[in-house]
Amino acid sequence: MKSSNYFRIATWNLERPTQKSWIRNQRRLDQIHQIDADVWVLTETNEAIDLGSDYEAIASIPWKDYHRPGENLTTIWSRWKKLRKLQTFDPHWAVCAEIDSPFGAMMIYGTVLPYANDKGLSGTAKRWEEHRRSIQRHQEDWLRIQKQYPDRSMCIAGDFNQSRDNSGWYEEKQSVEMLGVALDSLSMVCTTNQNFQEDIGRSTVDHICLSKRLVAYQESVSAWKGTTSEGKKMSDHNGVFVDLRCANARYISLNP
Repeated sequence: MKSSNYFRIATWNLERPTQKSWIRNQRRLDQIHQIDADVWVLTETNEAIDLGSDYEAIASIPWKDYHRPGENLTTIWSRWKKLRKLQTFDPHWAVCAEIDSPFGAMMIYGTVLPYANDKGLSGTAKRWEEHRRSIQRHQEDWLRIQKQYPDRSMCIAGDFNQSRDNSGWYEEKQSVEMLGVALDSLSMVCTTNQNFQEDIGRSTVDHICLSKRLVAYQESVSAWKGTTSEGKKMSDHNGVFVDLRCANARYISLNP
């Protein structure tokens, strides 16, 4: 359980839960409640993973003929009041919401970047090609939102499908550099670049990126395994979270 002195943001790919996988869904929910984040970006998720009345949810649109009942790619859950939902470049891939926070209004952008071998709509894309194309489209979207709301801090989180710790675990140099350039253009930092292999036995492809003005309040970053302490599977991804100090946070009054 986290301290009330911190604002916690977490992200986790849940590996496409089904509505009938009650046992594994309960493990996932138990882990989610244990992490106790104020904001969640859950990817490859399902409405069966319901965080309860303490949160408001903002979800991407399911893909017809791909998603099973209740599924969608990205859902933002926030304990803090949702102020508005913003349009993204593709409502199936990404979802964005403006929320209240201890730091004033904040843009939360949840998404998934394509995996290395995604063939794209043409079915002919080479390894990492669709991934790089998606980074460019995302960057354009992020810059559009930032230009529209220049006084808002921003968090971009989700399954980036690239490790960023120089381990070579699941990364291509060009793609990692492209995303780094995109974040630099936004004055943002990926807080989860570190190597988690010593802590959880693997690198992470799930990431949380923050405006530099928020990074000043960063206290810690941590990750957890996709299995329970007894070795029971929850997901093929680990999850990550970042804690921001609330004390002395500069709060901007909101009049949406």
